[in-house]
Amino acid sequence: MKKLLSILLVAMAVSALCIPAFAADDAREEAYTIIVNGQTIDLDDLPVSPYKEGTTVMVPLRKIGETLGYKVDWDSEIKAITVDDEYIQKATLFNKTATVIFEGKLQIIDMSREVENKVPTIVHDGYTYVPLEFFQEFFNDTVIDETTITITPSKSELCTGI
Repeated sequence: MKKLLSILLVAMAVSALCIPAFAADDAREEAYTIIVNGQTIDLDDLPVSPYKEGTTVMVPLRKIGETLGYKVDWDSEIKAITVDDEYIQKATLFNKTATVIFEGKLQIIDMSREVENKVPTIVHDGYTYVPLEFFQEFFNDTVIDETTITITPSKSELCTGI
């Protein structure tokens, strides 16, 4: 009887220790709202909600890119995701790599470059996720205010000195 009681007490103690661990995992997963250029993005159909990878917030590329007016495609030949603003630059990303290759389109200023994101691009069930900072490379302002992510095109004016 003592053995049974001891085993029961040990089992209860172990399970009590496990409950806080599960609660801590749930607390780390935050539900983000994404607002792009004043429009709240519907995230219900995503297989994975926007999430943190360390200190970097990962967001769905196509949903945000297309809302900003970019053309987002899958190139099956080279197995790459491309994002094209159709004016200034085109970016090429590959699953599980942090490298992004930008192809500039301006004749006067060469915007071509290679950038290393803080976290690799990742595809979850056909949906590509990139670090939020990726959109800054396309001249957008990004702000995280608790669980709200806001992305807006940067606005600047060219002064001609007139």
